[in-house]
Amino acid sequence: MLEPSDELLSVRARIARRLERGAPPSLLGRALEAAWAAVASPRLARPLSIPEGARVIGVGSAVLGGAGKTPVAIALAAGLAERGHAVALIGHAYRARPERARAVSPDDPVTLVGDDALSCARKLAPHSVPVLVAPSRAEALAYATREGRDVLVVDGLLQAAPARITDAILLLDAAAPWGAGRCPPLGDLRAPPEALLAASDHVAALVGAGALARSAELPAGAVTLAASTTSAVDPDGRAHDLSSLARLRVGLAVAIARPGRLLATLAVHGIHPAAVLALADHAAFGPSVERRARRAAVDAWLTTARCATKLPPRFGGAPVLALEHSVDVGPLLPRLSAIRGA
Repeated sequence: MLEPSDELLSVRARIARRLERGAPPSLLGRALEAAWAAVASPRLARPLSIPEGARVIGVGSAVLGGAGKTPVAIALAAGLAERGHAVALIGHAYRARPERARAVSPDDPVTLVGDDALSCARKLAPHSVPVLVAPSRAEALAYATREGRDVLVVDGLLQAAPARITDAILLLDAAAPWGAGRCPPLGDLRAPPEALLAASDHVAALVGAGALARSAELPAGAVTLAASTTSAVDPDGRAHDLSSLARLRVGLAVAIARPGRLLATLAVHGIHPAAVLALADHAAFGPSVERRARRAAVDAWLTTARCATKLPPRFGGAPVLALEHSVDVGPLLPRLSAIRGA
């Protein structure tokens, strides 16, 4: 299996990859880690004004980037809508600057609403669930309640202050629940585990295809959620089973955290990309990257649904196929106070 190359990575991305692997402890490193933990722990609860009557479900992660928060938030919003709840997903317009609170259209420019929010809107359009962005989360929440949405799923929020949210979900990777096990600069934990658990109401662990869950490291009461990637959609909207793509010479073009996990998932389906273009999380695919893609001479480029919002239908002369990733949140939904109190 090819490993993501460091050649394309920015300094920020190189630091992120180093944190994922963990760094050898040193006297200075331990001191800086203690300082990070002291600052990060109280900041897990973000200052946020919650509209009266709103039931807020937050999805936060234990590690910095690449935990699967957005797919879980999408699945929760879709599942709640199927059960008849007036739900909205509050996205974050990362690397975009919306001037006002607004609903995201599947056809919006990615530069206006951000890649995460745009991919959410495309996934949730069949469920009639609006995806909202705004200059601040508080504005997005207020807009949602004015539109008659009273169950609000917030992507990337673990906890709020001064009032706690209705359901705070801490998301873990079942194969590495606490990442590298240390806070920066020695690891990728957002805060110490005890602080993360204190901020949460529920703990969910994602289990991907072929991954081994470290059950002994999971907190008591954690619910496991099965994640799967079984097909990819071409520019004409046709879905292709991953098994059919194993016979082709494919490449992987992504701008995500932890691309190694995606490579491992593809390997389970017999897909070993002939070329890997792994950029920094949320980065844009510029002309230099496309030149590399053209030199790779592949039959197709695989990417994530989020990255597909920033790629043309053909990249480097080959079609772009967006991987279909899904999460079964069925075991988590009955635990939510937002439903029980409806």
